[in-house]
Parts: sequence; structure tokens; C-alpha cells
Amino acid sequence: SIKAKIKDDVVINAKAIFGGIDILVPDDVAVKVKSNSVFGGVANKKDNKPSEKAPTIYINGTAIFGGIDIK
Repeated sequence: SIKAKIKDDVVINAKAIFGGIDILVPDDVAVKVKSNSVFGGVANKKDNKPSEKAPTIYINGTAIFGGIDIK
């Protein structure tokens, strides 16, 4: 598998409609999530404590009859 090196803040726009999305993030980044869901959900399952200077991944998630998991 390929492992990403995140050096700057990034934005991920994810839409799950009648399906699911898994987003795998490195341990050394912060994750901030905004979501809009209808009969679905967005779950941040990543429990890490990055440094204050760590880059941030901003995830804008929309789930309609589906789900988005951040791991």
C-alpha cells in the first residue's frame, strides 16, 4: 500500500449516496469534519493526538443512505 505524506492542509469533499466511503488518514495529521447526512452518517474513528503544528485534513462529508468512515 502507498502511504501519503501530508505536509500542508488539505480539503477532501466526499459524497456517499447509497454506498460507503473509507478515508484512511496518517497518524501525524489533525482531522476536522463537517457533514450533512440524510439516513446516513459520517464517523471519525481516528483517535490520534497530533502536534499543534501538524497539518489538518478538512473533510466535508455528505452521506445520503450511506456512510463515510474516517480511519
